[in-house]
Amino acid sequence: MSEEKKAKPQSILVVDDNEDIRNLLSFLLTKEGYQVTMASDGDEGLEIALTIKPDLILLDVMMPKVSGLETLTALRANKDSKISAIPVVMITAKAGTTDVDEALARGADSYIVKPFRPTSLINKVHSFLNPDENL
Repeated sequence: MSEEKKAKPQSILVVDDNEDIRNLLSFLLTKEGYQVTMASDGDEGLEIALTIKPDLILLDVMMPKVSGLETLTALRANKDSKISAIPVVMITAKAGTTDVDEALARGADSYIVKPFRPTSLINKVHSFLNPDENL
């Protein structure tokens, strides 16, 4: 157990209303050694983010209740700098230039269009969480 304690895995919050996408992302990221927490909508994602303060958030745009863009806006407006500075990568089927521009204007750090290649997603995650490693 002492070996397990030596380095806490980096945490990623996956917020997507599609259970299959959540499970796929969890599988891919857990396999890479990340600790994954999942949420099925923006309200739940925001609540979890405020609680666990993950190292990275993967956030869908189109969700019921609170959209990913509204969740992103709430994260960026948070007074706690540990929350407002969490890198957020939008993952969505909305591929239009205006969609990307709006997400980036609201504070998204990057944007991935579904369907995505797993290796591209993993490389993007690594670029945020392990920028000094060469892949």
